Amino acid sequence: MVVSKMPSTRFEVKSTCAEIGLPWIRAWVRLHPDAFVQAYPPRRVNNLYLDTPGLTSLTDHLDGVGERSKLRLRWYGEGFSVVQGVLELKHRSNRVGWKSYCPMPPTFDLTTISWNELMGQLREHATGEHAMALARVERPTLLNSYVREYYESMDEQIRLTIDSEQRVYEQLTHTTPNVRFPARATNGIVVEVKADPSLARRISNLYSSLPVLVEQNSKYVDGILNSTRFTNRRIR
Repeated sequence: MVVSKMPSTRFEVKSTCAEIGLPWIRAWVRLHPDAFVQAYPPRRVNNLYLDTPGLTSLTDHLDGVGERSKLRLRWYGEGFSVVQGVLELKHRSNRVGWKSYCPMPPTFDLTTISWNELMGQLREHATGEHAMALARVERPTLLNSYVREYYESMDEQIRLTIDSEQRVYEQLTHTTPNVRFPARATNGIVVEVKADPSLARRISNLYSSLPVLVEQNSKYVDGILNSTRFTNRRIR
């Protein structure tokens, strides 16, 4: 039986910088007073985002809607021919976020499957709020991929990730998965800090020493904007 998992809420802040800034970011993490240590080996993260015919997830972000959600299939590792992922429904209320998870038992080959076949299999195995979310979406709209580094403060209260080597594959104009023709990824490095909402002030103090600017970031929104006709819209 497929089981959904609901983790606790967390306060989240993201920053971006050019790829050239990666050594400075790593040095900042290594020398920070919170004594960050590697919590998990680096790995490649892949996300297949799904959206409604009206691209609700995209427009909610662009319009500054405080309460919004995104649906995606996430898996890890290189390649697209053996994909066994987890459906994630990511909710956000201003800077506080939480996710629910629904593992997918089938293995997909994105080099041969059609979007109609994939959507049919996802709907067959999804349950609960993930099934309801799938009923609202039409099809995948974007695939992105990046290498993620995982860190945790010595007191285990703060989690920090660094994403690099980003790849973006536009899907809106394809009836089968586009895994061959990446679009330009504008954000080289994305740094994200996550902690319990009660630690929001501590997160703000941590970011005051970060050697890059703090700004709102969504890999999904940036990927759509920079690979489609929506590029004339501005992220708020």
